[in-house]
Amino acid sequence: MERMETSPARGMKDYLPIEAALRDWMLGVIQETYALRGFQRIETPALENLERLIGSGGGENEKLIFKVLKRGEKLDLACADENTLADLGLRFDLTVPLARYWAHNQPKLPPVFRAIQIGPVWRAERPQRGRFRQFMQCDIDIIGEPGVLAEMELITVSVEAAAKLGVKNPVLRFNDRRFLDSVLDWAGVPAAAGAAVLIALDKLDKVGPKGVRAEIARMELAEQSTGRLARFLEESSASEDLPMSLFEEIGLAETVVTDMEAIASLAGCSALAGTKLVFDPTVIRGMGYYTGPIYELGVAEMGFSIGGGGRYDEMLGRFGRPAPACGFSLGFERISLYLHEQGEHGTLGAPQLHLRIATPADYPIALAMAERAVARGVRASIEGASKKLGAVIRHLHEEHESVAGSAGPWIAVVELSGPELKVHDVTGDCPELSWLQG
Repeated sequence: MERMETSPARGMKDYLPIEAALRDWMLGVIQETYALRGFQRIETPALENLERLIGSGGGENEKLIFKVLKRGEKLDLACADENTLADLGLRFDLTVPLARYWAHNQPKLPPVFRAIQIGPVWRAERPQRGRFRQFMQCDIDIIGEPGVLAEMELITVSVEAAAKLGVKNPVLRFNDRRFLDSVLDWAGVPAAAGAAVLIALDKLDKVGPKGVRAEIARMELAEQSTGRLARFLEESSASEDLPMSLFEEIGLAETVVTDMEAIASLAGCSALAGTKLVFDPTVIRGMGYYTGPIYELGVAEMGFSIGGGGRYDEMLGRFGRPAPACGFSLGFERISLYLHEQGEHGTLGAPQLHLRIATPADYPIALAMAERAVARGVRASIEGASKKLGAVIRHLHEEHESVAGSAGPWIAVVELSGPELKVHDVTGDCPELSWLQG
């Protein structure tokens, strides 16, 4: 029989137990940080009606939806058109499902709702470093708070979570969609071309100013529009100081300036010590649903952001219950990659005790020992002796060294034969275990 291919689907990944343990630790840190700041965990389905995902303002991500075929008779009746063959899709982010969730459950939720969502999302894009087709998102959102206090809280809590994970010296770059809209008006860009211009500007970090100018030139805008956009590109640079003269020249509303000043003031908060805050006019964010402040969290060692978000006041109205809303999403997979490349592995959890028995008659004794170990916070398992002891110890040692080095918790294998114990110290730092025998 021909051997079946066993690798995961393209763009998806298996996780070994030690990798899964580290991911569990990361998720625990993130969720605990958010919960201690008053956010509440919710869950939404992986599948949404396709009509809710398409046209939601998800930008280019709407073209990457994994669509699910209709079933049974519905499929038989459908014609061979992709849009009629499918009626469900896997969620491409957690924001659209949250908007639907709010509309469906709003009477049962507080007037200002602080939500935690943690779960996998799917995008049918080309896999690359730090980018998968299935990946974990960790979102916090505030619904019902119209002022910039919501953004300030989201940024503070998200940076705090990243710091607890081991992210060092992050940079928070922020901008505002209302500022970008004012730039388009100042440049005389027709409303119909505004979205395309923003998409071109969003490629600045990938293709550089020359590439963006070339893309804008292909749009055949008026000479004045092209010239002012070129000037905007030339003068745009990240800075810890807000460009007040530019704001004045384009006629930016005072409320927008005030909001950006409030976000910039976070640089003086002790909670963000070690985090650099800069205003960056080139932060665009690809999602079309953003309406106000937008922000991205990054580190110098990576060529991409490790989190971001913004305000999306108009999305909830699409589902019939309008409310102001904003959110922040930590890039779980990218932070995991960052920690791995920096040699930071967090906490591997409890010490491990592997109790090996030769016969079922020894199980009651081993069980009593396991219960004593668990009561002391030690992870205990009872295993048979069918596998060679040397191979078991070697695997445990290699697994420990590959991830934790000398910083992980101790591991021991204990052989039982009746009341007799033989302790094998895998990591070289196992404490005295006389308490095992009661």
